[in-house]
Amino acid sequence: MELYPVLLVFACVGGLATLVLVSFCVTVLGSISSREWSAGAGLGPIAILLLPGNTLELWLFEKPVFSFRIPEDTGEAGKKEEEKDGEILKKAEKESGFPFSALLKLPISIDSVSISGRIGTGDAGETGKLYGWIAALRGALRTTRLDLNIIPDFAEAGWSANIRARIRIRSLFHLVIALLPFIKR
Repeated sequence: MELYPVLLVFACVGGLATLVLVSFCVTVLGSISSREWSAGAGLGPIAILLLPGNTLELWLFEKPVFSFRIPEDTGEAGKKEEEKDGEILKKAEKESGFPFSALLKLPISIDSVSISGRIGTGDAGETGKLYGWIAALRGALRTTRLDLNIIPDFAEAGWSANIRARIRIRSLFHLVIALLPFIKR
């Protein structure tokens, strides 16, 4: 009997197990300013973004590929349902005793966080003072996994921030095992 088919089977099983047991990273993206916001997540070159106006967009290599607008319910029934949903959620939290401590045991860690943006108060002196505090904070955070890059805007009042967090998941296997208590409920 040849050993080649047996080794091939072991290689295939090992390859499939590797997909489940190896850690991977997910990038969480967000952008906020005084006028608009966006949020989303990406795995490699693919990102799904939630934008204002109930729009979902699929991006591939940082270019929009597909856009979908979520229909809005503008009737009175929709408003009443939202109020009922809030009450139902509060009631369910009290009755179920949701295990918030189990969230701390998830096999997820924050790999790095990068915040970049601009800030301006409209007054150059006040913007300078605020930027001095931010620069001191950035110096204190230099040895952490948090990168803070804020640019002062001495001409205009306003602010904006782009947030990029890289989250490491230990493995799909560990994630599924940790989520089992939530699924059973």
